[in-house]
Amino acid sequence: MKVQEFLGKKFLKEYGIRIPVSYLVKEEKDIEIKFLPAVLKSQVLVGGRMKSGGVLFAKDENEFISKANVLLKKEIKGEKPYGVLIEEMIPFEKEYYISLVLDREKKDIIILYSENGGIDIEENKNSIIKATFENYEKFLPEKIQKIIPNLRKLFREKDLTLLEINPLVEDNEGVIYALDSVMHLDDNAIFRQEWAKEFLEEKYPFHFVKLNGDIGIIGCGAGIVMATMDAVKLSGGEPANFLDLGGGAEKEITIQALNLLKDYGIKRIILNIFGGITKCDEIANGLVEFKKQNPEISLFIRLTGTNEENAKKILKENELSYYEDMYSMILDAVRMVKIHD
Repeated sequence: MKVQEFLGKKFLKEYGIRIPVSYLVKEEKDIEIKFLPAVLKSQVLVGGRMKSGGVLFAKDENEFISKANVLLKKEIKGEKPYGVLIEEMIPFEKEYYISLVLDREKKDIIILYSENGGIDIEENKNSIIKATFENYEKFLPEKIQKIIPNLRKLFREKDLTLLEINPLVEDNEGVIYALDSVMHLDDNAIFRQEWAKEFLEEKYPFHFVKLNGDIGIIGCGAGIVMATMDAVKLSGGEPANFLDLGGGAEKEITIQALNLLKDYGIKRIILNIFGGITKCDEIANGLVEFKKQNPEISLFIRLTGTNEENAKKILKENELSYYEDMYSMILDAVRMVKIHD
């Protein structure tokens, strides 16, 4: 699970890492100027945010209001922002790159460090030094060494697989600040982290539980989702999740659900929809839009119930196939996973 920057920054502060003064704005009505100049940062999980116009700077009130409104509405690489993080601007003399990464083969945490932090780190990969907790003092400056125990503790206690700060900066008085935060939580540890469960429940208007399989499952109603999961297991597959859209799910909620599974790396997704108060054509419109943006994701679709015929017409017009029979759909999904994975 990718962790939003504002949450990652909160954790860094809790573990003794200095961050800029900041606050989160989620809606236009909440826009408030607390300081200027300011940095405005779109809260999306995709990479390349700055190069895509997701980080803006405001010197005065007019710029602030205008740019905050732009970022609240702006999609970055197809992702709508959770909100906008407003931060004080920190002048700095040096910028570094620091990262802790879980090495699953060695069952250990690796430290990656570079004196050339910033948005061009990808072009300076040769400058990255790899270290361990046993030898990092040989490679890292003393000021950076001091925060390593704090980062290590944060990494372990929050069940992370990645903790990246880029840039980690030093101001003209030698004070170290984390200006960005990228964290990945181990999916298998979500049940241990109350903050993660609460965030998912608050962010998404549906019920979601991550599991260990490789076939995504989406349905309307806990009963049909559980029945689909059981059928996948009986057919030799492994469910990757439980996701109940709930009653009355519309196009946008469908797209949100699909994007969530995509973010977890799930490439084969079963959608077993029985439309009561949920309109099948709303679901179909969401499927069409998602598929246009993500042609590499395989969708196995069964829609029955309210507005079923219109939904099937929408799918046909957009060259999306669907199933009349649940078990044929599930067998095809399981077969594809076994062939390709």
